[in-house]
Amino acid sequence: MDLYQSFHAFIQTNRLLNPDERVLLAVSGGIDSLVMAHLFRESGRPFGIAHCNFQLRGAESDGDEAFVRDLAAAWQVAFFSQKFETKKFAASAGQSTQMAARTLRYEWFEQIRAENGYDAIATGHNRDDSVETALFHFIRGTGLSGLGGIPVRNGRLIRPLLFAGREGISAYAQANGLHWREDSSNASDDYTRNTIRHHLVPRMQEINPAFLSAAEQTLRHLRASDANLRY
Repeated sequence: MDLYQSFHAFIQTNRLLNPDERVLLAVSGGIDSLVMAHLFRESGRPFGIAHCNFQLRGAESDGDEAFVRDLAAAWQVAFFSQKFETKKFAASAGQSTQMAARTLRYEWFEQIRAENGYDAIATGHNRDDSVETALFHFIRGTGLSGLGGIPVRNGRLIRPLLFAGREGISAYAQANGLHWREDSSNASDDYTRNTIRHHLVPRMQEINPAFLSAAEQTLRHLRASDANLRY
């Protein structure tokens, strides 16, 4: 089953959307969110695009915003963007930069969704992100829900790419001639999540080459167990 078919199957299996529901897509300009947006476009599902400029990488951040704006214009879909004083907000809230960015974006996404009648908000988180998140939580200490990685749904927030690994997403992008923006901060080990991605996960794959797919299956079981205990 190719990525396009898997995308539809994942949405149906997890009952994420009805065919006529309008979705606000969070698009950074990176490969994951761009592939997600392309899949929605190919499927004919109604959607708009929202982009956050956190002003953390100077001209690179502004370039990302311009890139996504141009994409939305070319596809003739609604576009929403917002510049955030992320560093200032982080300092005033006593949060890390990453946590501040998370707080800002999800509050703004919900505001745009509610004001413009969208039924859901979709982000481009993938399988590998979810495994890395579970490892991050495990290292810091967590409960059952934290060990489940990234949830498929959280209220009106959905993750329709959570079934897909980075290799499959990259193959789809190349096969469809897609262009995307690279976030230079992803190459740095300044953030714990990047250290997990660059060093811990590759070491796990040396032990088990199928680590990511095996871990994703384990995360599904943990999420199901957590759901059963809650309800």
